[in-house]
Amino acid sequence: MSVNKPLFYNQITALSREKHSDLAFDNATGYRFAQDTNSVPICVSEFAAASRLYPIVFVLQNDEAAPIAVLGTQPQQNIWVDEEGRWLGDYVPAYVRRYPFISVRTSEHESTLCIDAVSNKLNADHAGISLFDKTGEQSEFLKQRFQLAEAYETEMLRNKRLSAFLLEHDLLEPAQLNEKAEQVKTVLSGFLVVSRARLEALDKEVIAKLHVEGALELVYQHLYSLECFNLLAKKCSGSNEVVAEGAA
Repeated sequence: MSVNKPLFYNQITALSREKHSDLAFDNATGYRFAQDTNSVPICVSEFAAASRLYPIVFVLQNDEAAPIAVLGTQPQQNIWVDEEGRWLGDYVPAYVRRYPFISVRTSEHESTLCIDAVSNKLNADHAGISLFDKTGEQSEFLKQRFQLAEAYETEMLRNKRLSAFLLEHDLLEPAQLNEKAEQVKTVLSGFLVVSRARLEALDKEVIAKLHVEGALELVYQHLYSLECFNLLAKKCSGSNEVVAEGAA
């Protein structure tokens, strides 16, 4: 399993009122753009809500442990988007909700709102919600999207802190999703999970530090979310029992 960044985006372009004053956002296609991905990045602030539906695991990217929400057991499979583009779960990950907008940092203290210029959710036919008003100022809708995009980038800093803890204390181990039948069948692999044995072996001082930093709660939310693999596998293949186990 791997996550490419930025997933979904094909032509990232800085949004400007001079070039894009006629653009409108049309949600007619819903979340069809996410139909062919089996995982999406997720922020630590989403763990509590996402863990009720989606298994949260980790992949190594640029020497960091990046959390992702698993949406399907097969490549290009997302069980949460139907043919009309509707998201079937009660919670839509922020990475999905912000598309086709994205905040790109241009300096240490500044960022620019960008768009996927070839997204079919944007058009110059005034079909949908206008991005700019008649005076050329950002519409309220666009301001809200900018806030969402910036908030997402801010949350990435919290992700980095969690990653640092997990890697510093060597808490992650390779895992795979095995279907329990007459013969064990691996249905998904290439991800990392927190080792319960390594977690329980930590010194009390380290545990206390993890608790104070809020990392311990996130770890348990991650471990709790692994139970969702059963729901995922049942929806994908009808399997009644699967388990995420350490890879051989």
